[in-house]
Amino acid sequence: MTDTSHFTKRFTPSRTLMNNLLIVAGVGIGVSVVGLFAAPARIWPNVLLAGYYVVGLGVAAALFIALLAVTNAGWGTAIRRVPEAMLSTLPFGALVMLAVMFGIHSLYEWSHIEVVAGDPILSGKTWWLNTPFFIIRTVIYLALWIGFGAYVLKLSRRQEGSNGSAVKILGRTKTASAIFLIVFALSFTLASMDWIMSLEPHWYSTIFGVYNFTGTFLAGLAAITILAILLRRWGPFEHVLSPHHLHSLGKLIFAFSTFWMYIWFSQYMLIWYANIPEEVTYFVKREEGSWIIFTVVNVLFNWVIPFVVLLPAWTKKNEGLLLRVCIIVLIGHWIDLFWMILPPFMPAQPLFNVWEVAPIVGALALFLYLSLRAFSRRSIVPVHDPMLVESLPQHRSERM
Repeated sequence: MTDTSHFTKRFTPSRTLMNNLLIVAGVGIGVSVVGLFAAPARIWPNVLLAGYYVVGLGVAAALFIALLAVTNAGWGTAIRRVPEAMLSTLPFGALVMLAVMFGIHSLYEWSHIEVVAGDPILSGKTWWLNTPFFIIRTVIYLALWIGFGAYVLKLSRRQEGSNGSAVKILGRTKTASAIFLIVFALSFTLASMDWIMSLEPHWYSTIFGVYNFTGTFLAGLAAITILAILLRRWGPFEHVLSPHHLHSLGKLIFAFSTFWMYIWFSQYMLIWYANIPEEVTYFVKREEGSWIIFTVVNVLFNWVIPFVVLLPAWTKKNEGLLLRVCIIVLIGHWIDLFWMILPPFMPAQPLFNVWEVAPIVGALALFLYLSLRAFSRRSIVPVHDPMLVESLPQHRSERM
């Protein structure tokens, strides 16, 4: 038997760190509120970007937990408190996305009746693209994701308090996770089409949902890895996070980075050789002027650098290298969302100043604060989980 008694202790994050995160979040949110009045045309797209980003991190954490459960992947059990902490931030991300609903008329061309009346293409989409139904769908998406998160966290707390029913609770988690994977595939595809693709309602892509899922999950994996590494450096994961965990996380990041590139190129190639005007205009906007720089950097940060660095096996186990790659991936995800969302609002060239920085910095600072606070309220590992032993370094040391 492996002694797990020291894993029941709780982590107390630095008060200085938490205060600084709150200050950064407060400044970012404050500047964003000012921007709603001073530069609404600039701030609303970036609030959408920030909301989609942090919601995506929470949903990616839910997906990670669900995949661990349905595949019986015991290796991730020891670090499961990290995605659980990220999952608890979903209500915050949902509030940001609900706030975006107040900027519908600033963001979405189809929300203007006079525009739709003179456009036969938009007129044919009013059954789906109309303000009341759009808001209802947004609430449904967020409620489904938050509902699953609340249920999984409830099961996790019950497992923590009762050793005897741990196996039964694990079975319930697997059942809920299997259902969630189906719900997630449908809801996230529709959400990405609603929130991002409908910014340019004349354009469409049949793999846009898959493209967004890949980028979101890749960013979520990077965030989980960064938090796990930081928690090892800060102490609580010193005897939890092993080279095995780093290698497994590194392989997932490598795989989904490559998958992201595959979907990106598939979308581009299909639109390029079909050469349909309704489709090619999307990439024309993103290849003219300075936007071509964003296109190149997007591919560089989301695929080229992770692929080259993580190709050797040893780099996936190197904490420092993996941490740097994950930071690049998170920056790359922001670039990817900026590349998808902002061109309709900056057709001449990409602009970048305080209105672009404040929403995302404020949102990520509050996301990190909430994640650390949630992590500090639980034992550092799920000590009663039946699959914990095979995930701990002591059990795997002879196979490393």
